[in-house]
Amino acid sequence: MKKRYLSSLMLSLLVGAASAQTTPAPAAPNPIQSGPGSYGGTVSGMDLMDVDLMFIGAHPDDDGGVGGILARYLLDGGYKGTVVTLTGGEGGGNATGRETGRALGLIREEEERRSLAMLGVNSPHFLGLRDFYFTLSAEETLAKWGGPAFVCDVVRLVRLRRPEVIVTMWPGPGTHGQHQMAARAATLAYATAGDPATCPEQLKEGLQVFTPLKLYYYPNSAEDATVKIPTDDVSRTARIRYSDLKNIAQFNYRSQGWDTFSTLPAKTSNPESFMLVASRVPTPAQETSLMGGALTASGSSPAGVKLEVQPAAYDIGAGQAAPVTVKLTNTTGKDMTGVTLALNSPDGWKVSAAPAARTLKPGESASATFQVTAPANAAAQRSEVTGSYRAAQEGQSITGRAGNFVRPLPAVVATFAPTFDVAAYQDFARQTGTDWVIGSLPTRLALALGQKTPVNVTVTNRSKAAVNGKVDLKMPAGVTLSGDTAYQLAAGQSKTLTFQMEAVAAALPAGRQSALLPVSLSTGNFTDTANAYILPTLTIPRLSKAPVIDGDLGDMSAGADGQIGPEDLWWRTKPDNAADASAKFKLGYDDTYLYVGMNVKDELVACNIAPDDIKAQLRSDAIGVTVDPGGDSKDTGTTMQAAAFPCTTDGFGARGFRDADANQGVMEETAPGMQVASKKVDGGYDIEFRLPWAAMPKVPKPGDTIGLNLVMYDGDQADARVGANISQSGLAWASFSWGGKQALPYLWPRVTLGK
Repeated sequence: MKKRYLSSLMLSLLVGAASAQTTPAPAAPNPIQSGPGSYGGTVSGMDLMDVDLMFIGAHPDDDGGVGGILARYLLDGGYKGTVVTLTGGEGGGNATGRETGRALGLIREEEERRSLAMLGVNSPHFLGLRDFYFTLSAEETLAKWGGPAFVCDVVRLVRLRRPEVIVTMWPGPGTHGQHQMAARAATLAYATAGDPATCPEQLKEGLQVFTPLKLYYYPNSAEDATVKIPTDDVSRTARIRYSDLKNIAQFNYRSQGWDTFSTLPAKTSNPESFMLVASRVPTPAQETSLMGGALTASGSSPAGVKLEVQPAAYDIGAGQAAPVTVKLTNTTGKDMTGVTLALNSPDGWKVSAAPAARTLKPGESASATFQVTAPANAAAQRSEVTGSYRAAQEGQSITGRAGNFVRPLPAVVATFAPTFDVAAYQDFARQTGTDWVIGSLPTRLALALGQKTPVNVTVTNRSKAAVNGKVDLKMPAGVTLSGDTAYQLAAGQSKTLTFQMEAVAAALPAGRQSALLPVSLSTGNFTDTANAYILPTLTIPRLSKAPVIDGDLGDMSAGADGQIGPEDLWWRTKPDNAADASAKFKLGYDDTYLYVGMNVKDELVACNIAPDDIKAQLRSDAIGVTVDPGGDSKDTGTTMQAAAFPCTTDGFGARGFRDADANQGVMEETAPGMQVASKKVDGGYDIEFRLPWAAMPKVPKPGDTIGLNLVMYDGDQADARVGANISQSGLAWASFSWGGKQALPYLWPRVTLGK
């Protein structure tokens, strides 16, 4: 089956499973029963499982962003919590030993148990999904995990453990693909665990549906954070700062090298930041606690009272009335009298009249659908609409507020066509009602230097009349545009315009081989932005004589030239200068092999990797060569990621392997015919690679353009422990933020095989 959108598959599992049931599942029995037993008929198994807070992540140590709140709420606040980890983390590195695969996964699970126990979590869960090589692809993750069935495993735990508050990771592109899938599963569980039509077979297990009240993400950027919980105050239970307690707990993650930077006292005490994505309860305009409204009162509104603000759609027409429903449910045991509902909108907007007051008995709900109209010239940006209620209960006035977002759009809207991964996330967000979050995720444009790249722009006429005009595109210096920007659209029509963009060397900042630059387009008062990734290009020669792979670069002189410098940083600390970390390289090929030769400048070459521990180049001084032989891979599963340490604990002499692709391991087993060699030279080392085309997923031919990146790892620690992770700096020929240099093939340099 063709997998067009990830979210459609996940939702089809949940909805399709429900539609396949011809009769409703029987209601679950009351779990509290009288009779013999160790609980004397007063406590059920479900009571043992009940928690207030649940964190859902992909790997052991993904809870690194919630250590402070776990300690605050569980150790000191009297709440209960749990952590759900989808994999054992066996795809990661091992800074403490040689264990890999499931053995490493068991070690990492134990590390997490010990860490979480110090923070008040005594019963975490591991779903046992496969943690494979590093990927930034949610789609690849879904395929490796066997499709979306695992979502029901997450739903089961939500129904069993009944958390009012769920915290998870960022679900969109820009982070690990398994992080994305963990967050999407958490989002689906939040949205559907209370629906008996979701994973209905679980009701036969005696489970009852459960509806969480709040959902938080790790924010995609600092600007996205809606609540920040401090860590610089002192835990009354542990009698040290929360940041210190968090560091002590995370010292357990030794296999990932966390013990090397988890100091006591903590060097920093930064707050933990979260983004409130969805809520079914009143929340203040500025939250100070994740528990507010769900487990504690929100102002004068009693804990657990439900108040939801539900726009019919996130995008609304400027100058056109759009429905927004405010719904209140009395979850208390007492009448709420004189109940009124209201909706507030930004200044200058219009909102229809509110309904008359009424009384709500326990368990009853009231809702009102307001017609909201933004001005015709309203800015096309995320805008908050705030629902509120007022009532009396036993003579006391109570009130609460809750917010949601809409975006008023003008008649004509033009947007950059997103890359496949951004498009898939946008679709997921729309289907789960979290599309207001998308705004922090611009699409990506990969522009190869000196080459014209087609860029698609979709123009939509949302009005009832024909329109015409021009799209206004703003290019950074060094990027030019060609193509007709005019549009003519009938009422309700959309068209795709294709332009040609070309970047030249003038677009690059000083000292860099690649760049990330903002691009924007506008139609009237609507603007869309994108990130233009400027990629190096090179035509490499077909060598008439194969170089000898011996660490001597003299016979690579016919290769094409390139370089990497300190400004080409993607990871951690910028090198002091070119002598600290930089490289000049040569590239060439023949019918059988791809050849890479590099002269690496490195004042201190670390040789702390044992010869029988050759894996995970990130740990020490190493060189990586990432090759997309087809030039069109969407993930690293169809690439070759070769790497080599220039030396080992036995001395100088390169050792090669593959890492973070679909065939990891030492080169003798994963890439027959691959050779590497290195030689210590003044100021650093020379290193050579011979990579067999036959070991790659596809064999290119002369004239083809492939993706190829060169990645440097530098760790300047003279007394490094054997096998330790001493990664200090990462440079790359095309160097973008974390992960992009190795795990997004469409952001690798474009290399043409000369004829």
